[in-house]
Amino acid sequence: MRITGGRSKGRVIAAPDGEKVRPTASKIRQAFFNILGHKIVGARFLDLFAGSGIMGIEALSRGAEGLVAIEESRRLTRAIEVNLARFGYKAEVICGDVCKVLPALNCEMFDVVFADPPYQSRLALSILGGVDRHKLLKQDGILAIEHSRAMLLAEELSTLTAFDRRLYGQTAITFYQLKD
Repeated sequence: MRITGGRSKGRVIAAPDGEKVRPTASKIRQAFFNILGHKIVGARFLDLFAGSGIMGIEALSRGAEGLVAIEESRRLTRAIEVNLARFGYKAEVICGDVCKVLPALNCEMFDVVFADPPYQSRLALSILGGVDRHKLLKQDGILAIEHSRAMLLAEELSTLTAFDRRLYGQTAITFYQLKD
């Protein structure tokens, strides 16, 4: 997996063998960062279900100011830390269950929250509720959830509203923002 843009463009991310990781495809990453391009520079980025860490590291490469990456696998968490060090980036990497860690982030506010939960789970719904309930987005922040095209997510929650849905083969990304 290669970084597709920014100061680390072309550099390779290493991930341990044997882990069940479904990294966001490069064409989807490029599209995501093109859509949010202006919001990434200087942003605080939260990467949920970080896996290989490619999305968060790509955000840093493209000018994000801060990164918090949450991943349940110790091996993947360690690989993210190694890649961050190799590239000279600083970030907070948390090894834990995303649904249990979200409440601890209650005081933090993020410009961009990206979640890529396992497609066969219902965790996308939990993430929507958790980001909504714990008010993790800044006023002009964006929540983006990568999910199976077949899964339809809620259009509105108490504080969030969907404003865009992009389709890439069997993958979709639904974008949310705070209600006015």
